[in-house]
Amino acid sequence: MITKKLGYSFFYKIIKASDFGLPQHRPRLFMVGFKDKNIKFKFPEAQELKITMSDIWNGYCPKKIGYTLRVGGRGSKIDDRRNWDSYVVDGNIKKISSNEGKKMQGLPNHFIFPVSETQAMKQLGNSVAVPAIQAVIKQILKKLKTQ
Repeated sequence: MITKKLGYSFFYKIIKASDFGLPQHRPRLFMVGFKDKNIKFKFPEAQELKITMSDIWNGYCPKKIGYTLRVGGRGSKIDDRRNWDSYVVDGNIKKISSNEGKKMQGLPNHFIFPVSETQAMKQLGNSVAVPAIQAVIKQILKKLKTQ
């Protein structure tokens, strides 16, 4: 409807944080529209992994999949997905802190959450990976400059 009646070009794609150098999948739907029905837009190409969980924790960290039902975040209801939020680092079980979560999202080290650790973790859980956003915006700006 938007494209035909109003003359927009509309594009969408599910993009994962892992496609933009971060050590997590975190798929998110990106939608881009232009007020020109003739624009051809291409989402950015995936990039190689730049950091791993071992880099974030400065230790050896094999992926360890839990055999329990996953809790969908602190205080959330249980669902049927596997638990991915516990890791073994140098032989010890480790949970993700907000500082580590910031690195996993591509936030700069100087970024500060002005809220409690619990609220920071909730915000990180609802966020979109910064490098993915930056890559999509870069493509949008590139397209706008050529029009």
